[in-house]
Amino acid sequence: MRAVAALLAFASSALAYSVLSPNGAQGWTNQGAQLLTWQRVDTDRQNFTALLINQNITDFKPQVLQALVNGTDGSARLNPPSGGWPVGPHFRVNLVQDPNNLDTILAQSPEFTISVSTASVSSTGSNTLANTGATIPNTASGTVPTTPPDGSSASDPITVPTSAALPSYNVQVVLLAFLSLMGFVLA
Repeated sequence: MRAVAALLAFASSALAYSVLSPNGAQGWTNQGAQLLTWQRVDTDRQNFTALLINQNITDFKPQVLQALVNGTDGSARLNPPSGGWPVGPHFRVNLVQDPNNLDTILAQSPEFTISVSTASVSSTGSNTLANTGATIPNTASGTVPTTPPDGSSASDPITVPTSAALPSYNVQVVLLAFLSLMGFVLA
């Protein structure tokens, strides 16, 4: 009887969602949307919610990356959470039932690392962001380093990026200063 129960448990696990990437050999970067791929069978749920977790980091709260992912697609590009992609090792993506049932796990990825992306600069006058295909105007030459400026490494605790955008009042102050200077020069 125990053998039959074990066989049924094994068979049911073979007929469920399975995360293909990210995985231990293929992680994500902290730039742009990241690719999630999976396999499913016809008896699996039609939709799931993608949840980013890291149980090795104290106080890391699971983050819903996308609710109601169409399971029949086989892949989805997931946008970063509101604070940007965290960086570090030991992340997993859980495919869960829905945003209200985050503990009902349908599948779980192997552990993977979210690493700092590099932006390479070409001599033709544009920068290409790795893994995004986006091109931005060339403002400098060289390569953005993969080591964070504080000297930490990928094995250091997680860091969550903050917005690099300037507050709008800084632009207004600069504009006001420029107009004042122009008024002084023209007077």
